[in-house]
Amino acid sequence: MNTIKVLQFGLGPIGVRSARLAAGRGNMELVAAVDIDPGKIGKDVGELDGGGNLGVAVTDDVARALVELKPDVALHTTSSRFDAVWPQLEALAGGGCSVVSSTEEMLFPRLKHADLCDEVDALAQEKGVVLLGTGVNPGFVMDTLALVMTAVCYEVEKVHVDRRVDAGTRRLPLQQKVGAGISVEEFAERKSRKAIGHVGLPESMALLAHGLNWPIDEMEEGLEPKVAPRDIRTEYLEVRKGRVAGIHNTGRVISGGRERITLDLQMYAGCEDPHDFVKLTSTPPIETRINTGVAGDLATAAMLVNMACRAVEVARINPGLRLMTDMTLPRLAG
Repeated sequence: MNTIKVLQFGLGPIGVRSARLAAGRGNMELVAAVDIDPGKIGKDVGELDGGGNLGVAVTDDVARALVELKPDVALHTTSSRFDAVWPQLEALAGGGCSVVSSTEEMLFPRLKHADLCDEVDALAQEKGVVLLGTGVNPGFVMDTLALVMTAVCYEVEKVHVDRRVDAGTRRLPLQQKVGAGISVEEFAERKSRKAIGHVGLPESMALLAHGLNWPIDEMEEGLEPKVAPRDIRTEYLEVRKGRVAGIHNTGRVISGGRERITLDLQMYAGCEDPHDFVKLTSTPPIETRINTGVAGDLATAAMLVNMACRAVEVARINPGLRLMTDMTLPRLAG
């Protein structure tokens, strides 16, 4: 494979990690880094994590980067909502650049944004590029991994995935997203505005149902606070006993009158048994447990970089807005 030219779009904690991983891959060349933060413009992207310069200065001019540097693929790490990133996707695809994004709703964007999907799919096909949403969760442990496990089954009756994450070991934005340190009353207020919690559980359920050809009769999602049983301190903040340590996010899908998919995500500071567990009620029955769980921050960056190689491959034969179920086998690509 020829060297893949990479543009990093978005330079928060995940974006800087994926940029550095791409720069270190023998089959990739980091050619551009884009962000709107005035405090980052003009700096070497490597300065942003203190890990050593990478020889690429941050710019806010994506149009110029696309014309002058002609990247093959963008690693996109800006926002959780598909409609919010649509202008960014349009600019990248319109410039002939494939996109692998950590935007959670982009894992299965037709669930909430079918109108935008037709438009962006047509643009991607016209330009011969792939647009893909992926990551660790959603993108792997609560959806793609379970689908891959069904390959050794004759039939599957139900999929259950259980994920436990110690949010106290994760980046500050994630700890804030799950409400670590706030009161139970503030959690309820933010929940009423849909301004707290994990984004992507419905998309994981939709991808599972799509991959197994199960029509969705009903889909339910629940969100409750996990309350700290003791004082907890993380690198960034303190959670006092009785305040919110994080979230308990649940989901279920009814198909054909039966419960076919159940997802259970607990992400909170102080989790003592982080793990990922997948159980298939199937023939043969299948279970797997990843002890300590998949470390979301570094693993998300790695997933983006690895799937960028797959996206470039697929763009040659099947361009458009694609799902993880459309891609060649996810794997380390170095």
